[in-house]
Amino acid sequence: MTADSERVLILAPRGRDAPIAARVLHDAGVDSLACADVIELCREIDAGAGAVLVTTEALPRAAVEEIVGALQRQPSWSELPVLVFAAPGLDGAVPSLGPIEARAHITILDRPVRVKSLISATRSALLARRRQYQLRNLMTELEDRVHERDKFLAILGHELRNPLAAILLASQTLDTVDSKLDWEHAALIERQSRHLTRLVDDLLDLSRVTAGKIVLQRQIVDLNRTVEDAIVSLQNISQSQGVTLHFAASARPVLVDGDPVRLEQIVVNLLTNAVKYTLVGGRADIFVEEAADEARVRVEDTGVGIDPSRITSIFGLFMQAENAIGRARGGMGIGLSLVRSLVELHSGAVTVKSDGIGQGSEFTVTLPLATAEQRLAGAPTAVLDVSPKPRLSILIVEDNSDVRTLMQNKLRKLGHTVEGFRDGEDGAVEISSRLPDLALVDLGLPGIDGYEVANRVREAVGDRVYLVALSGFGQPEDKRRALEAGFDEHVTKPADVKALNELLGRVQQRRA
Repeated sequence: MTADSERVLILAPRGRDAPIAARVLHDAGVDSLACADVIELCREIDAGAGAVLVTTEALPRAAVEEIVGALQRQPSWSELPVLVFAAPGLDGAVPSLGPIEARAHITILDRPVRVKSLISATRSALLARRRQYQLRNLMTELEDRVHERDKFLAILGHELRNPLAAILLASQTLDTVDSKLDWEHAALIERQSRHLTRLVDDLLDLSRVTAGKIVLQRQIVDLNRTVEDAIVSLQNISQSQGVTLHFAASARPVLVDGDPVRLEQIVVNLLTNAVKYTLVGGRADIFVEEAADEARVRVEDTGVGIDPSRITSIFGLFMQAENAIGRARGGMGIGLSLVRSLVELHSGAVTVKSDGIGQGSEFTVTLPLATAEQRLAGAPTAVLDVSPKPRLSILIVEDNSDVRTLMQNKLRKLGHTVEGFRDGEDGAVEISSRLPDLALVDLGLPGIDGYEVANRVREAVGDRVYLVALSGFGQPEDKRRALEAGFDEHVTKPADVKALNELLGRVQQRRA
């Protein structure tokens, strides 16, 4: 069936009705076709039509049955408009059109028909047909969205189960009371936990980019340092995959004006992609280069390569490269889409090259170099802080006992005094009475939530306590609401050791 056809098919076997109608429609700019018989009409309906114009003389019972058969072969969204010219002198009487009415929208026109009436009725019929095409397109788009959703949920379930299975197996090795977690299993749990965090962060970031809610925190960034940090964060993963990462830094700093967190995220995602699609014993080479007024980061790998037919779509959402045996090697297919979005936010571009399956691939990110004015405005002032860091009194309000206990143990090992409480009522009272240096408060607490805890503490003791919100909700709106409630900071779960150390450093500076 021809998509969006607006041909008007005419069946008028007696007299000159067919050629006259065709000429009138042609003069009005309407495409039409006069059919010799009902067989040709049905064949052309199958090929695609915007409307049908038929006289009552062309509708004996056998012809009606043929037309009904053609209408039944139409897609479910179709309700083909049919204009019926009633025979003159019959007072509008027409054959039984019940079977046709069940599958088509029928308009009866009494003859003789005025030219203006014919053109008006035909245009109305074609307008109705266009609306059907629009409905069809919406239905198709909805079906595609549902298919994408189901595909995404299946991939997400697979990607979440892999690290969770590794964490569960590592924890189940402690099968006796006296067992202790050895370094290898602890490293595995940390590695897989970070992988889970990256999955969730990529999902949230992609959602924010799509909604236009990411705001870049720009400063002058040396891309050499960005790549070094990214390689360090992926060292364990690359070693476990048997892939060597080799960095060829620029001889001098390559400075851009960008968000250091987002720039590192771009490099991490490209390197993760290279490691994922490179076999054991392979390597990925990373280059930082400067050319004219551009900075470049190139990632070349010896991996499975990309089929030429997929090069143009590789940055699409949920797209995955395939290896030589035609199977994707994991991932949700959002990493490269996020890379492109983040690069474009920095007024840059990302491209990919590959000679085909088994030939590796090369990704190149191009960014504008920082201007002299940007470099001068962004030049940092170095201050070396050698003062001793005071021990802090910390109070944790967290209803998840596992998280609360682990945070208490970690903070105590760092030399701080730590107490924990599970609900908001007790937490608000204890914070107000004990006045700790730092209070870490979960937002989703039983009784009263973290927002109300902050309100009560601020009413009771003002800003004498540094309040930090802990939450699995990390959207800008969540952070804004936490600050408005009285919190000094918002930290998104899971908070790793680096983030906690940076937070403790800020509180220690405040106390000093």
